[in-house]
Amino acid sequence: MKNLHKILFIAVLAIAQACSDDNDDMNPSEGMIEVASIAVPDSDFKVVMFIGENETLEVGYNEFSLGLYTNDGEWLSHSHLSITPMMDMFEMDMMHSAPFESDEHDASKEMLQTFATVFLMPSAMGDWTLNVSINEMDSEFQGEVSLPVTVTAPELTRLKSATSNEVGYFITMIDNPDFAVDSNEIEFTIHKRETMMSWPAVEDLTIEIKPWMDAMDHGSPHNVNPVHAENGHYKGIVNFTMTGEWTIYITVMDGDELILDDSFTIEL
Repeated sequence: MKNLHKILFIAVLAIAQACSDDNDDMNPSEGMIEVASIAVPDSDFKVVMFIGENETLEVGYNEFSLGLYTNDGEWLSHSHLSITPMMDMFEMDMMHSAPFESDEHDASKEMLQTFATVFLMPSAMGDWTLNVSINEMDSEFQGEVSLPVTVTAPELTRLKSATSNEVGYFITMIDNPDFAVDSNEIEFTIHKRETMMSWPAVEDLTIEIKPWMDAMDHGSPHNVNPVHAENGHYKGIVNFTMTGEWTIYITVMDGDELILDDSFTIEL
């Protein structure tokens, strides 16, 4: 019996050591690429931005991750970051923010923080930065940086703007890399401009969609109009019956008031 206890004890130690080694070797950015970084003044830290492989920051809805590292590359898991995107349209002497989302980050967990921003225009029209506030909990360090990012214009437009009753609305179709000949989830976000710094989500609008293939002069059955899910995100189902170029006609209503009557293009 004593030998059995000894064997079990050694096994537990081995498992604990293996878990410790795994944590030491953990790469929180595995499967992502680094697109921007900046040193944090008065510290040994830097903020690093990651996006998915084969992705770029484009006009429209973009998800990305931020992490806090030492200048030697050590990942700091007990930190909390918050952002405010800013566009400096220097030629027009104008600055504004944009719609953005933050995750509910638990600093006790070992993970990068995920964010999303609806970039409203490409960097060719000004300078985009992410104003990042930093709270590194182990050292109790607090600071701020402005992380420059480059935003390009996508080949296929993913952002539409409209004005109704003097309110500016911004409707984004979120790219789905898994779109295929089948029934697919389709997702939109809707925000409005309250001020140049406030862009809240809009949760009470009605969306209707109609997929259409111009080359074959037909649509498709079994589509489901997007409805609000959370935080300005509207989700529905679009059915593609064949490969090729599809037009997604979209109508956005506020009760009886028309906000948007436009379309997006998808290529399968």
